[in-house]
Amino acid sequence: MAYNSDYNAAYRFSGKECEWQCADEKESKKILGGKGAALVKMVQSGLNVPPGFTFTTQVCHDMASKSTAQVTLAGIKLVATGDMKWLKEQFGYTPLVSVRSGAPVSMPGMMDTILNVGLNKENIGDWCDRIGVRPAYDSYRRLIQMLGSTAYGVKKELFDEALDAVKQSVKAEADTDLDSDAIATLCGMYEDIFQKTTGKPFPQKPIDQLMAAIKAVFNSWHNERAVEYRKLNKIDPAMGTACTVQAMVFGNMGDDCGTGVLFSRDPSTGEKFVMGEFLQNAQGEDVVAGIRTPLPINVMPTLGGNWQAIRLQINKLCAELEKSYKDMVDIEFTVQKGELFVLQSRSGKRSARAAFKIAHDLAQEGVIDPDTAMKRLTREQYKVVRQPSIDPAFKTASKFIGLPACPGVVSGRPVFSSQEAVECKEPCILVTHETTPDDIKGMNAAMGILTKTGGATCHAAVVARAMDKACVVGCTALDIDWLRTSTIKKVTIDGASGKVWYDVDVPVIDSSDAPELRRFVDYALEVAGAAEQVTLDVAPQHKQMIMTAHWWGNKDVFDSVLLNLANMPSRANVTINLCGPKGLEQTSLLHQCFGWESDDANFLEYMIDRLTVLKEELHGLKIMSPVPFGSPLTDAYVFVTGTAMPADYAVFSVLAA
Repeated sequence: MAYNSDYNAAYRFSGKECEWQCADEKESKKILGGKGAALVKMVQSGLNVPPGFTFTTQVCHDMASKSTAQVTLAGIKLVATGDMKWLKEQFGYTPLVSVRSGAPVSMPGMMDTILNVGLNKENIGDWCDRIGVRPAYDSYRRLIQMLGSTAYGVKKELFDEALDAVKQSVKAEADTDLDSDAIATLCGMYEDIFQKTTGKPFPQKPIDQLMAAIKAVFNSWHNERAVEYRKLNKIDPAMGTACTVQAMVFGNMGDDCGTGVLFSRDPSTGEKFVMGEFLQNAQGEDVVAGIRTPLPINVMPTLGGNWQAIRLQINKLCAELEKSYKDMVDIEFTVQKGELFVLQSRSGKRSARAAFKIAHDLAQEGVIDPDTAMKRLTREQYKVVRQPSIDPAFKTASKFIGLPACPGVVSGRPVFSSQEAVECKEPCILVTHETTPDDIKGMNAAMGILTKTGGATCHAAVVARAMDKACVVGCTALDIDWLRTSTIKKVTIDGASGKVWYDVDVPVIDSSDAPELRRFVDYALEVAGAAEQVTLDVAPQHKQMIMTAHWWGNKDVFDSVLLNLANMPSRANVTINLCGPKGLEQTSLLHQCFGWESDDANFLEYMIDRLTVLKEELHGLKIMSPVPFGSPLTDAYVFVTGTAMPADYAVFSVLAA
């Protein structure tokens, strides 16, 4: 439907009709965002998707422009009013709706979502009849909290404090233990918090709620955490976000209902099995927020009722979507009274290790060809998978075991807030109950993340995998208050096993020779016609010149160079230049791969030490050094040219780019 003669502002989708007809996936994502494009794709495939409509990314641009913002808001209201009438025709009554962001590139948890929009004191009686008294009031209190915190600036902590107070008053351990009377009381408290903070009552007109939610979603494209995430992940800030309005289905109507997140393969390891988590009697944000620790989907068959049938449907759903995407998929779902609904699907975020395993397996299965598999990998992931893992001979028992969320073995001083992590001057581990999108800077600053609650699909886990940051979640035995006041100086986490140690030196070994990694390196070298022990030089006049300046400060690259040279019989024809990066062009391949730091005498000292230690293995190698280098190795004069690096790094970087 249009309010602007130049383009359609929104596109409807349902099992009966789908206004968006473009088959080009890139164009669909550009206009409808990843979420909107996926919903259209699933509807067209006949999956059970609640109907709705998606405002395009162009509307986000118009909202951001001062010259068009007011006209755009008026147009949104006109379109939303018409499309809500269309939704009413689908159901016979006006449904409650969710309002969600959806950028062309996935940004999990960075922007806003509001559920149960349209619920008010006037129609709550009707919703009590439709879904039950407790679910209706539970949905209303969630709406007040979500809309209040996203659109009106009410601090979420104020709502959390009220919830804790009510739970304590009735001696309830979880919000699911509260009965309908307690939830109704909580709704009144939330309304009071809203009015006290904003100076006006919570909006009761459904269209006012909807407009506030849509505006909040579009504005969240510019919030601090979204901006920071785009910087970290090199996402173009000009693309904007779409906004999807979708009829609600309810996972909080009882124990035969629930909500969850699925992956068609393990996003941490890449192993081929359906992995997922869910919560009974809950709504979607409960899972990703990490507020409650969810259950693995494997327990579904033990719960009775329709849960065994739901589990079988999930297997079929994952197979269908993976076949459609030709990739590992991430799926959000809700079960309402035993019926499975799909709310979202997308190519799933994964760790670097999983990326190699999944690409390797899909190529082996014939789903994609080797070139496609290669293009799904990045040079940054290649660096990460060459990192060490825990020595299998290490037998010291861990202090705790949580849920493994993203592989990596890291140690650091425990810090307990995002700000503390940013300000910490030494390696640190961010230790929290759970993370929120606002913690993005601290998560980036920390070596790793450890949370007390949440599962493998919570915010901390998803974002950590996107950053390839070691992460352990759902460590329920963790006593954060005790740790904060203790004398513990070092926390070590293993994101592959979920294990946590305090003040223990954990030995690690090289785990970079996994079969899936080896396959891609061999393929890259075969395509380039190179041998792994030969250095590759972009400047043809100096084919055997290795320029350390181009990856200055990267000890892992230097050590890989020496390992390759030690295994190369013809190293007498190779020269390694130890000069720093001053004066080099910053546009070279190696700068793009690894970046560089200012000329650092410490790194030069490191290289000379390593060359001296390995002088027997490297006999015959020519060395160019900016300082006198007394060793039995052959010295040579100093000049700066060439762009050489180990062949596996160089070829992989070129082919995967």
